[in-house]
Amino acid sequence: MNANRIIDMIVRQVMRRLVNKGVNKSIDFASRKGSDSGASDGPRKTSAPRHAQNLRQAQRVTRQMRRFMKF
Repeated sequence: MNANRIIDMIVRQVMRRLVNKGVNKSIDFASRKGSDSGASDGPRKTSAPRHAQNLRQAQRVTRQMRRFMKF
């Protein structure tokens, strides 16, 4: 293997890990944001369906990103 292929392989691995960490952090943030927007005694009853909808949307976006990003 030449040096260019080795460098490309390392860069792809690093980028894949960074993107995965970023996606996981954003999904965690979105899930916490939905439950913290109500009163301090707990989440509102309407936040559970909205939370599920946000989670489904984040998972769909993640699948689309993985489909178009070939590592």
